[in-house]
Amino acid sequence: MSLKKISEQSGVAISTVSHVLNGTAKISDDVRQRVLQIAKDIGYLDSRIKRAQTATLRKIALFVDSERLRQTDVNFVSWTILETLRKECEQKGVEIEPVLIDEIKGDYNKISERMTKTKCDGILVYFDENQKLLNEVINTALPCILLAGQEPGMHIGSVGIGDRNGARLGVEHLIELGHRNIGIVSWPGRYTIRQRLDGFKEAINEHQELGITTTSIQLDSFQPDIAEKGMTEWLEQHPDLNQITAFFCLADNVAIGVLNALQKKGIQVPKDVSILGFDDVFAGQMMQPALSTVHTPLHHIARCALEELELLTRRTSKNAPARRVELGCRLIERQSCKAV
Repeated sequence: MSLKKISEQSGVAISTVSHVLNGTAKISDDVRQRVLQIAKDIGYLDSRIKRAQTATLRKIALFVDSERLRQTDVNFVSWTILETLRKECEQKGVEIEPVLIDEIKGDYNKISERMTKTKCDGILVYFDENQKLLNEVINTALPCILLAGQEPGMHIGSVGIGDRNGARLGVEHLIELGHRNIGIVSWPGRYTIRQRLDGFKEAINEHQELGITTTSIQLDSFQPDIAEKGMTEWLEQHPDLNQITAFFCLADNVAIGVLNALQKKGIQVPKDVSILGFDDVFAGQMMQPALSTVHTPLHHIARCALEELELLTRRTSKNAPARRVELGCRLIERQSCKAV
């Protein structure tokens, strides 16, 4: 990947290639586009960008609740994100200083002192939207990013999923399949879950002319066994499913519980009713039938968060606004949904 190779493939002098890449002379649009395309195709531009990004992070603090660290089916989302973070930091030579949130509750005012002692270059807060905790993290004056979460006031930068967009994708899919009576299954959740609800409502409102009816079912938890119990109780009160033809569950863990409850009642999926999940966890793929779902780019969140943290360490202005990065979702069609 050299200037000479780009010169040979583009049919121009090495000096011309250099001028194009550095913007140091006026070059015709045709030549400029040809040189840039070849530089991109052979990977020169990507390697140049990476060389220019001098690593500024050597040690980061990871604020996380110990419950999120357990490798279980219920914790698939958290474990995937955190394991990717571990691998990314290992590859980049970044040391992780773990700070267990459940062990410092009521003692947040000592966070600044602890960060000074550990000499961390930046802070990642995983999944926790506790405003008191975030305020103390901000007060450290260290670069900080909320990982896989959002803070409504945007006092802190964040990297997460486009939850509202993902919910809209799910609704659009069910509408395309002909469903006009849709059940939305959720639980009292964090800000990100409320965004999924907002996305669902927005998409439904945009199709008012279709006369779509919705039923809201709120369970006590996203855990599959608790979701199954709550759904079983709902089914006992609504044996006709309230005429629902599709359930849109705002997490795959919930969808698994709902699917189990339906099957134990002799209700066949998708013959009698469709189920759509959200997250694309491995357990959902292994269900019978396999779960159709909104795929969330879990493997990209940690990488993007580290990039944002790197950018913050290079900022000269202390008053720059916080940035919210949302990663796009896509729909995965499997066997739990069908047209009506």
